[in-house]
Amino acid sequence: MMSFFSARWVGALALFAALFMAIMFAGLALTPDAVRTQNRPDQFNANSARERLVRILGDETPHPVDSAAEDVVRDNLLREIASLGFEPEVRDAFACRPQPRGPQIDCARVRNIVFGVGPDDGPAILAAAHYDSVAAGPGASDDGIGLSVWLEIARMLSQEQLTRRVMFLFSDGEEPGLLGAYAFGNTDPLMAPVEALVNLEARGSRGPAIFFESNQPNADAVAAFGVAPRPVANSVMADVYALLSNSSDVTALARPGLDVLNIAVLDGLEDYHTPQDNIASQDLSSVQHMGDVALAVIRGLARQSDADAATPMVYTDLASRLFVAAPAWIAQAVLEICAIVAGFVFWRTGGAGRWTALATPLVMIVFAGIAALVIGFGLGALHPGANLGFAYPEPVRALCVLSALLGVVLSLLLLRSGKCPSQTNAAAMLWFAVIGSVLAIFLPGISILFVIPALLFVVGVSVSLLWKPAAGIGVWLAALATLIIWAPLLFLIELALGFEMPFALAIIAALIVLPWLGPIAYARGEGRWRELAVIVAAGLVVSGVASSLAPSMSEARPRSLNITYLLNTSDNQARVLAGSAERELPQSLAGAFEPELVLPGDRFNTWAAPAPVQQITPPVLQDVVVSRENGGRVVRARLVMNGAYRAILRIPVAAEPVSARINGVRADFADTGGEAREFVALACQGRACDGAMVEIALGADASDDWYMLGQFPGRTTPASDAFRERRGPTATPIQGGDGSITLSRFRPD
Repeated sequence: MMSFFSARWVGALALFAALFMAIMFAGLALTPDAVRTQNRPDQFNANSARERLVRILGDETPHPVDSAAEDVVRDNLLREIASLGFEPEVRDAFACRPQPRGPQIDCARVRNIVFGVGPDDGPAILAAAHYDSVAAGPGASDDGIGLSVWLEIARMLSQEQLTRRVMFLFSDGEEPGLLGAYAFGNTDPLMAPVEALVNLEARGSRGPAIFFESNQPNADAVAAFGVAPRPVANSVMADVYALLSNSSDVTALARPGLDVLNIAVLDGLEDYHTPQDNIASQDLSSVQHMGDVALAVIRGLARQSDADAATPMVYTDLASRLFVAAPAWIAQAVLEICAIVAGFVFWRTGGAGRWTALATPLVMIVFAGIAALVIGFGLGALHPGANLGFAYPEPVRALCVLSALLGVVLSLLLLRSGKCPSQTNAAAMLWFAVIGSVLAIFLPGISILFVIPALLFVVGVSVSLLWKPAAGIGVWLAALATLIIWAPLLFLIELALGFEMPFALAIIAALIVLPWLGPIAYARGEGRWRELAVIVAAGLVVSGVASSLAPSMSEARPRSLNITYLLNTSDNQARVLAGSAERELPQSLAGAFEPELVLPGDRFNTWAAPAPVQQITPPVLQDVVVSRENGGRVVRARLVMNGAYRAILRIPVAAEPVSARINGVRADFADTGGEAREFVALACQGRACDGAMVEIALGADASDDWYMLGQFPGRTTPASDAFRERRGPTATPIQGGDGSITLSRFRPD
């Protein structure tokens, strides 16, 4: 009994508890500062920015591209710009952009707004945001936050001496496919003198402003961000973002040699592209943080000439209090040196228990991943289609952290290691440096996250040759540095990717704990690990049960769900749709829908229920003329929208579509991406599509059916209204929102 409650046992338990709490609540370190009640003349004023946004959005009606509601917002925006003493210019164009990550061309009329401050000519900095919204929401944060921040900054910069001109671009048509940015970047001569781009975005309504995307080589961009107050950024986020399917206006504007800083808020995903993306949900402290960061960055860029540095840099913030950066090659080289030194230190600890000590860190990581994988798989089986941890993330976060801590105890228990804390710690730091070196081959930006703790360990070991206590100090500093750097990153990863792969988050948590193996082994001493294993395992079971019982949607954090009426005009059949059948329905709708492949070319089932037919006139191609030209066929027709906001033409791959031209603007299907199994698509949205002349060049004479989809946002029917009333407050419309879709089949003979 005395051994069970020994001081070392209590110390080890206290250390485990401290690590658990630190990782669980690391996101608090990134919380933006409270809104200032007073601002110096050189400080960003969030309240002024908010007041402008209120005037711009008016009654907060959603304002998608080329809609009457967008006309109102544009007029309000132009008045605000003029009131600041600027002369805004509207750049009107019809744009078609091939989507690089999908087999589709998107088209719309866009009206970009441009104005500038500083020198009249010469090199320029582009300060960008978009002013259109999705059909489901008013876009107060996405991207009203960018508009309001840039307007306040424009007012401030107009009173300052600048070396480079700052050009403000408020782009149009970002939501359907980055159309305004594409038109500006590819056809507008105003883009020619631009040397740097700062884009402001939002994928939520709160949280810190995060520098998440840059260019390569990125030395100039990193230097510009280095002066930002309360910085939140790390280079591995940029590496990972480049691998994802997400995109912003930066995707369409970027070009070789352009310095890029893409900055966004990520927290509050439940508001993104929904009716909740309104001014009431927008956190004013996030506006202030984005304003402070953007102002510091744009001032630094505009007050000096382009340094034109060509060095790839790696960087990270330290709990949003300090920003550190280094050339990528130096970080990689130092990390490899640290691995060699840690290996030498480990070997010098002696042969007794060497191989079990060396195996312990890897076994710990494997145990952590397996524990989270098994529990995550079980939760997925119990609640298929549920978005794990969306409404209540804390239990799932605890599951991931406790999986890592259980991995520590089980590895030390089963391998009977930890009797020599210095040996255990040297093995942990050896693997920490080796894992970092290997990962940096694939994700170069990750090296900075490993090199700082590893370097602190090596410095401590080196100084210990002259002053013995330095080795222990280095161990603790390395462990603390890992916690400070990695724990907030784990929170950011949770925001960005959710909990779809809890085992991956558990492995990251294990990496956070890895440099703590030595201190943990020292705290426990030579005592048994069984009692700690029981306590941590019990905590893991509790978190698993809590994760299972916690709803995946709530009134505070509703899940996205559109209720859509689908009319198949060719077969005269109707359905009410409720989103992807891969996702869980609210309890109030459970059992009302069946999974069904609804649209031609769909790969996944949709929740569908039979509905009465209510006539809706679909968009059509009229005056169709088919001619043979250049060894292929050309289909020419006039698009009649019949009240639809968006028309999507699905063209069979067998017809070998080559190019499309709408309103005289051409785009090639060869420039699209993704896998086109049955169809490629041509989409046109907005009023300019009605009556547009369409020309499609084909390479083959295939006679397969073509399909026309018409989208009518906001147009509901009695059948869909009945299901909307049952949807309840735990689900919310998103993107295009509730409405109707028509499906028509035809052959352009």
